[in-house]
Amino acid sequence: MHLTEPEVYKLLSRYGIPVPNYALVTGEELPPWNIFPAVVKVVSKEVVHKSNAGGVLFAKDQEELREALSELRKKFPNAEGFIVEEKLEGIEAFVGVKRDLSFLHVVGVGTGGILVELFKDVVFIPIRSTKEEIEEQLKKTKLYRLIKGFRNFKGNKELFLDFLEKLKKLLREHPEIYELDLNPTFVTEKYVIPADGRALLKEPERRRNFKPLPDNLFRPESVAVIGASKNPKKVGYALVRNLERFKGKVFPVNPKYERVLGFKCYPSVKEIPEPVDCALIAVPAEVVPAVLKECGEKGVKLAVVISAGFKEAGREELEREVVEVAKEFGIRVLGPNTLGFMVPPLGLNASFSTTLPPKGEISFLSQSGALITAVVDAAAKENIGFSEVISLGNQSDIELTECFELAVRSSDTKVILSYVEGLELGWELLDFVGRKPAVFIKAGRSEGGKRAAASHTGSLAGNYKVFKDAVECKGGIVVDSLEEAFDACQFLTAYGRLKGRKLLIVTNAGGPGTLSADYATSFGLELVSVDPVLEELSRVLPPNWSRINPVDLIGDATSDRYRAAFEILEKLNWDVCLVIVTPQSMTDVPEISHEVVKLAERSRRAVVACFMGGHSVSKGVEILKREKIPVYPDPYRAVNSIRRGVWSVQSSSEEKRERE
Repeated sequence: MHLTEPEVYKLLSRYGIPVPNYALVTGEELPPWNIFPAVVKVVSKEVVHKSNAGGVLFAKDQEELREALSELRKKFPNAEGFIVEEKLEGIEAFVGVKRDLSFLHVVGVGTGGILVELFKDVVFIPIRSTKEEIEEQLKKTKLYRLIKGFRNFKGNKELFLDFLEKLKKLLREHPEIYELDLNPTFVTEKYVIPADGRALLKEPERRRNFKPLPDNLFRPESVAVIGASKNPKKVGYALVRNLERFKGKVFPVNPKYERVLGFKCYPSVKEIPEPVDCALIAVPAEVVPAVLKECGEKGVKLAVVISAGFKEAGREELEREVVEVAKEFGIRVLGPNTLGFMVPPLGLNASFSTTLPPKGEISFLSQSGALITAVVDAAAKENIGFSEVISLGNQSDIELTECFELAVRSSDTKVILSYVEGLELGWELLDFVGRKPAVFIKAGRSEGGKRAAASHTGSLAGNYKVFKDAVECKGGIVVDSLEEAFDACQFLTAYGRLKGRKLLIVTNAGGPGTLSADYATSFGLELVSVDPVLEELSRVLPPNWSRINPVDLIGDATSDRYRAAFEILEKLNWDVCLVIVTPQSMTDVPEISHEVVKLAERSRRAVVACFMGGHSVSKGVEILKREKIPVYPDPYRAVNSIRRGVWSVQSSSEEKRERE
């Protein structure tokens, strides 16, 4: 069902949202109208884009109004009517609403008029955002700069924010709105008024309920492997083998064997004489419901269904049966079609991944099991540790948001890293993003044929765009690659999210220092001035030192020179210090590393290192990693990680200028 422009205006008016002066024409009469210039438009549920269809005309007096109505009546004989309204002027803004299955209503805002789809200068804002969060999102658009004032353009920021607040209330009370286009909406210093409106209504889709997970669900004291095997080529063998380091109890289950890899084997989970917290299930898909029933009768709390052959293979009915059995017995199900999960601090590898990563403070949640194996392998090389690694599989029961919320509650976790393909509980996720540093890798950036063509909003609101904007609005970090994810996690694990953006750069090479300053400026970081300590630095540094930030100590700098500079620079008001080292013949890299560690300890501020090179800097890198100082091989990765760790940093130099 559609709402026409007059119907949209009536709805907006009920919530105190200003609309233009207008008159609805349904017959042959000429309406009483004396506001010119005027806009004359067709009113029809069948005409989606009125301008493209020739359904918008202009009139500067009564005669032209009569002619416009006559022309539109001929062109659209089946129209429901025609609307005459005042012609507005001002900054053209795009305001559109999309009801997303995951995040529910999101409001798209950006540069409006005919340019909205060309420039795609739009951000999508979830309606549970605060006024402050909305403004931070608006700063990413060119529209914000126009509203703040640019040449002959100036709007009213507070009026625009108030307009969006009223729209949020309307959407909360009208869940049936599926799409709403208010394009253009005119913004001046005196008013914010939409000059067009169209809505599509649909009954809200049924969504699954969010169900909090028990605190220790992924910290079992006993694990059963149902489908255990002595065959090294079978998943059941790998599962038992991977549990050999587990500090809890292991119970293989298979009626064929008496023992598997030294563990006593049981014919059924019900015959295990002790309590079982978790069951790893690796049996044919058809058998899983019966096995789950036995697990329920045994009192198992968590069933990890490794078995494939369910929804991903077109057998949705079988997967629904699994969910129903689990629900009957109060079992939480991970999977099916999951790699399993790992808890490195417990030595628990409840998966068929060959490698257990180092223990650490990152919770890694992934909707791809194959990606987990690659990440775990790379993490071991980079000495990146995890508090837990969870493969979601088909998410028949346990959904990513539920695992995310559990990680927020966990004292073992400082940073949450998530690989997301599809998300069902996005609305609920926004409650938890921001409570702990959270990094997301989102697949599905290319929307292709998924885009709806019914409206401007539909064409712009791709899954990736909505996800990225909604999550970032609440303080999440959406990255473009695994490398960037690891880099951000390094920084966030060490320092969390920083409120300040003042950056100090100390280097022994001018080029990398200049590059770092360029990156910092483009990301909206602020280079602190060294003027207050200029004289002190000049007494301990060579005559040709840079005298600005970046502080160039010159290529022959040793650890003594770094230490002397650090002791003076500590007096400045900086939030993050980036220390760059390039290997010269006189560079004592390990000693400089120790000075970097001491600077972090003394200052109790964020210190990041960029050690450029290979073998020559490897010992220094090892020292820094051991002491949990983030270290990167090139300036871009270092500065980008700092940017990711700072709240509300603009993502380009152009956006920084717009902010100013």
